[in-house]
Amino acid sequence: MNSVLNPEAPEFYPHLTSVTQDGYTKITKTIKLSNHLPAGVAYKIFKTFTDFSIVSCKVSNNVVIQSNDILVNELPGVKLKTVNAPCEQFLEGVNPNCKAWSNKPVITKIQVGSTLFIGAKNIPRPQLLFKDTIDNSNSLWVPKISDKPNNIKPLALNILFNEEGQAVGYEHPYRVEIDLYEPPLEFLEPDPEPPSFPPPLEETNYTYIDTEALVNQLVDHLETVVELAIDVEHHSYRTYQGITCLIQITTYAGDFLIDALAVREHIHKLNLSFTDPKKIKVFHGAEMDVLWLQRDFGVYVVGMFDTHKAARALNLPSLSLKSLLFRYCGVDTEKKYQLADWRIRPLPDELVKYARLDTHYLLYIWRRLKGELLDAGGGEPNLLLSVFEVSRHLCGTTYNKEVLNENSHMTIYMRSKKSFNSKQMAALRMLYRWRDAQARELDESTTYLLPNHMLLSLAEALPREMQGLSACCNPMSPFLKQNLVTVHRMLLSCRELPLEPQLYQMPSAVDAMSIMPPQLTYEVLDLGNYPEYTEEDGTSEEAVGPLEEEVEEPPKKADIPVFKTPDPGTGSRLNVDAKMFVPPFDRYKQYRSLAQVEEIKEYKDKEAKITAISKGNEYIKTEVLIKLQEAKTLIENEKKKAEKEPDDEAAASAPDMEGTGALRKRKIPNEKAAKKNESSNRQGKNKSDKNKNKNQNKAKNETEPVPASAANVKPFNYKNVNYRKFRDEPEKPHKQSKTKLKKHK
Repeated sequence: MNSVLNPEAPEFYPHLTSVTQDGYTKITKTIKLSNHLPAGVAYKIFKTFTDFSIVSCKVSNNVVIQSNDILVNELPGVKLKTVNAPCEQFLEGVNPNCKAWSNKPVITKIQVGSTLFIGAKNIPRPQLLFKDTIDNSNSLWVPKISDKPNNIKPLALNILFNEEGQAVGYEHPYRVEIDLYEPPLEFLEPDPEPPSFPPPLEETNYTYIDTEALVNQLVDHLETVVELAIDVEHHSYRTYQGITCLIQITTYAGDFLIDALAVREHIHKLNLSFTDPKKIKVFHGAEMDVLWLQRDFGVYVVGMFDTHKAARALNLPSLSLKSLLFRYCGVDTEKKYQLADWRIRPLPDELVKYARLDTHYLLYIWRRLKGELLDAGGGEPNLLLSVFEVSRHLCGTTYNKEVLNENSHMTIYMRSKKSFNSKQMAALRMLYRWRDAQARELDESTTYLLPNHMLLSLAEALPREMQGLSACCNPMSPFLKQNLVTVHRMLLSCRELPLEPQLYQMPSAVDAMSIMPPQLTYEVLDLGNYPEYTEEDGTSEEAVGPLEEEVEEPPKKADIPVFKTPDPGTGSRLNVDAKMFVPPFDRYKQYRSLAQVEEIKEYKDKEAKITAISKGNEYIKTEVLIKLQEAKTLIENEKKKAEKEPDDEAAASAPDMEGTGALRKRKIPNEKAAKKNESSNRQGKNKSDKNKNKNQNKAKNETEPVPASAANVKPFNYKNVNYRKFRDEPEKPHKQSKTKLKKHK
């Protein structure tokens, strides 16, 4: 940049040159660098990283200070703030003497229909602060229990093996205690008085437990009670195996919320009361709660009553906790916080209220359900014992890690109801295994890294370009943005694979039906040959009695041959010798499966032979030599056959030529031959008998057709004929003879 100044003041020229030229160069460089900074959604993603947040806050601070220095001369009344509120919170969190900024999360609420999503930004990952390391490998999950209170058999961790001798897990530590459990008699007898209705939440004691001292106080309190209601809140979106975030316990003394993230290493003390067979633990839908307590804390349950199973035994119209609360307590709860992020600390008031409602009325509901179960059983505890038995089996379930195998990706494939070829299936399997490995390493859920619908979309489309990935995954997850090149290379490698025949496995239920056709039983009610019965004065025992004695029971199964059940071992899947009718569509599915099996077998045989030839397999070499020897023998036979063909053609053409010659020569009728013989005899009476015989033979020969001599006929060699002239010559139009038509007057 050149500047033209007033020639009367030349002393300012060098200073202005440095300002204009060097200053604009630095400004241009700054603008170029700032263009590479993340913006929009990318900026929000980078803000989750601590280092980036520190640098961005310091840069913002410096920009504000420099802008104020520039504006102070021109606009003294304008002054920008040095730091904003979020930056202040973050910089305070960096200082160890200040309160951490993550204790004040920015909560976001999104309403979708009747469900309310509650999340928060910048929540630190709680698993980073756990004292016990999280093992996401494929190794067996080892129980965390270290001591075994209320035991009948001492603690022993025994490994279980399958039929193939592979270790599949550990035996339940309380297996013996659960097998021998029987509910106390006081829980099987009817209550002398109706249960008292619990007070509302506002009038009930509430304790939030987040320290070891409070955990010890809760354990002491649980030793004094006989009934307790339990529930668990879980988070699985930002972790691979899942995290138990909250445990709710309610007794007749009040409600207790245990912060499982803060006192994770002390929750195992709850085994003192949770495994006591004299205490009843009331759950609602405890299938997953039991497993989560085992996985995270080594806590087990002995002596449970599941209100969900009780509602099922009573055949209630709805089995959810919300319906039970409304039915027995008249409380209308909103289950819109089920998808809330339970890692938020401190817990919002609405989440605290929601968690307390899960167990606050559960003890009262259990008493009401027990009374109805006893009434349904006629005062006998049979139905009630069945609920206790089902709950006992739930207590005996053991947690195990999710094992990745060769067919793990088939679960989401079958749910998608798509039809993939071999390339697409290879891409789906590769992406699924890669995503699982990354999720284990980062301790993130697979759906957070790459949702299932995006995984299926990428495997189905197999995009060639990078833009195709963006089109299949919109909006794109942060993890996919970071690994875009890796995913693109995997998809390109799958596109280069050859297409292979696919065998789509039929569902086990359908396949089982095809193996043995359904046994059709028809109840035939044909009482035409039995005496008629009419009711005159109602159904009296006297009238019915004789009829029941005389009339025999009708046959339960039909005697029609087509509906008879075939004997075991008879019949076949393809209905070749089956004795039952198989629908055409079922036969089509069976034939299709067999055809696909044969096609795959043939394909694999060809592939194996090609591979073996490349490796020098002696069997394949021998097979190739045999085929060459057969080809050589075939060529020799063709040569011998070609040499014999002229003689054979001559022999075959001789009788044909004779036949044609006989047909071409005019035949002499028998009458004319006889007259000719008579005239010749008259003229040759004086000749000798020898000449007479010759004339007779000659006349005889004239009457018979004279065959042409085969030696005079030469065989025509059809092999040397040039048929090309017939093909090359244009087809000439056929000339028809003109017929003269007479004109009729």
